[in-house]
Amino acid sequence: MDIISEATSGLKGISNSADTLKEKKLREACAGFEALMLKQILSQARQGIEKSGLLDGGYGEEMFQSIQDDQMTQKMAASSGLGFGEMLYRQLSQAHAPQSPTSKEK
Repeated sequence: MDIISEATSGLKGISNSADTLKEKKLREACAGFEALMLKQILSQARQGIEKSGLLDGGYGEEMFQSIQDDQMTQKMAASSGLGFGEMLYRQLSQAHAPQSPTSKEK
């Protein structure tokens, strides 16, 4: 963490360290979920491609293709992908945000 921003935030920065860890974990979970969704989309799209039979490789190709898809979808989700993970993160972080005391009903 940056020393200057830590010094200017004071006690607020100290109390938010647990929140930032939760936010980081939530963001990672949302990116992982987006990667999972992207992999499903990719595998369904790949099933629609007709194989020629000339260079199709059986189990070895399936294993390599699965590993390649995993890595590619992880990279896509980490670099905002379709934006689905970010939308999910915003929705979930708002749902678990603490309610402000000024929003009391009369």
